[in-house]
Amino acid sequence: MKKIIENIRKDKVIHYIIIIAASLIAAIPLINLRIYGTDDGYVHMLRIFGMEQILKEQNFPPFIYSKFANGFGYAINLFYSPIVTYGPLFFRIFGLHYYTCLKLFAYSTILISCFTMYNFLYDVSKKREIAILGAVIYAFIPYRLETIFNRFAIGEFTAYIFFPMLFHGLFNLLKGDGKKHYYIAIAAIGLILTHTISTEYSAIFALLYIVFNFKQLKNKGVIRKIAINVIFILAITTFFTVPLMEHKILGNYVIFNSTSMKSLPSDVQNSTIKISQLFKDIGEVNGVSFKIGIPLIILTLLGIVSYKKVDKNIRSEYITFTVIAMISLAMVTKLFPWIIMPKILTTLQFAWRMQAFFEFALSIICAINLYYFIDIICKKSSKNSKDTKVHTKTENLYNMLLLFAIIVIITSMMKIDYNYSYEKEKFLTDEEYETKINEKNSIWSINREYLPEKVDVKKLGKSYLDYRENRVYVLDGNATIINEKKEDLQLEFDIENYKANTILELPYIYYLGYTVTTEQNEKIQVFESDNGMLAIKLDENIESAHITVKYTGTIIEKVSYLISAISIITFIGYVIYSKKQDI
Repeated sequence: MKKIIENIRKDKVIHYIIIIAASLIAAIPLINLRIYGTDDGYVHMLRIFGMEQILKEQNFPPFIYSKFANGFGYAINLFYSPIVTYGPLFFRIFGLHYYTCLKLFAYSTILISCFTMYNFLYDVSKKREIAILGAVIYAFIPYRLETIFNRFAIGEFTAYIFFPMLFHGLFNLLKGDGKKHYYIAIAAIGLILTHTISTEYSAIFALLYIVFNFKQLKNKGVIRKIAINVIFILAITTFFTVPLMEHKILGNYVIFNSTSMKSLPSDVQNSTIKISQLFKDIGEVNGVSFKIGIPLIILTLLGIVSYKKVDKNIRSEYITFTVIAMISLAMVTKLFPWIIMPKILTTLQFAWRMQAFFEFALSIICAINLYYFIDIICKKSSKNSKDTKVHTKTENLYNMLLLFAIIVIITSMMKIDYNYSYEKEKFLTDEEYETKINEKNSIWSINREYLPEKVDVKKLGKSYLDYRENRVYVLDGNATIINEKKEDLQLEFDIENYKANTILELPYIYYLGYTVTTEQNEKIQVFESDNGMLAIKLDENIESAHITVKYTGTIIEKVSYLISAISIITFIGYVIYSKKQDI
């Protein structure tokens, strides 16, 4: 034990052990967390199930969940990045249950984010003590755990991995040797593919960081490296962003409805909180707790004593993140005028989401405050003493105080009163779970977004998607439909006694990328019916009455995947090369 205490400041292995231990303690509630009881947990279980089915069905591009929306196909992956579903699916390789996969993934995000914070703070401060303190604090910041234990907002809590990495890349580019500037691209790509709202506000604070360090833009190669990162960001995310734009431009889809998603300026303004709610045991809006906890408050106040002792080389970072913390805190509260903000900024829906950036910045500030506070105590104990034994005792005192601080942080912050359920959920077998999903796979069990505008999603009662049978409809004209065979995203049927200009509505929600052909492989043009479904018009030029419907994806979708694949390979090569040379 004594040896551990002595090496606590210097030994990276011990630091890693502490990080793993802290992240495990922070994740303890996951053991008995009732995912069904969280805000978004059930949605993401459905998404994992859907993506697993896509992979089994070998559908490409992997955009449409064939079994969702009562079997009419729901293309949530076109508008909501599917990347976050691959993480939990990785654990399915080991035969684990869907619940377990989600929980393991949630823990993984805590663990990885602690390491990204550790690496960032060490690069900034060159002090492993600050790095380990920041990583431990970051593991327990309340709002991140709120997003897991209460809301299970998978994209939002995954984004915590990339906050430190983004600013790590910016710091290294503007103030370091520039060899890790590619962290900017990795972080931005990660944010874009996990949580759009976090991406938007990360970009704002990243620009603010650049403004604070504007003079460094004159350094050799900085602008060029920023441009390289931007190019890679755009190229690698092409597989997601380009099909999204294609559907937005060429189709009429409800990608984000401000009214139904409560993201109007007035809605966001109403979701702000009083500053006092941050310090109360009860500080909730719509079941979300805003309590930041006594430990963070105390660690923040330590800055009154320790700020003057902060080294000049990191003081600018300290000030920068203090400003970021103050701005993001103001955006959470009623002090910020959301009512006059442009619509693009109010897509975050809830002002209290800005607490993520507030607590991220606070983790950095608190780690620095605590380090220098411990340093002040130790220096006072050895002041004016030249005795080697005194200095040894001071060193031991320092190590003990550092270890004690870590223990206190962990034990005190884990007691913060989060609004999550400890109720143990009923364990289902995979077969039971699949049956349960098949019983509840209507569009309403997922989301009312990402549908054609013609699909009536505003009705409180039954919609067309609820009562429509899973077969071909004759909307106009005459035709007899026989031998229907539908399997996932492929449909075959024969028609008899049809007249020219007969309109058929097919049992699929209308999305770009469906191909309809005759037996002679002649393509039939598809269009959107008045109900938002896939439709075709028969004319006298059709020689065969056998029709095949497949989802093949658009050319643009396929090209975008190819561009992303080539860009990823190029980026990996660039990173390897940049590590060997100063480019």
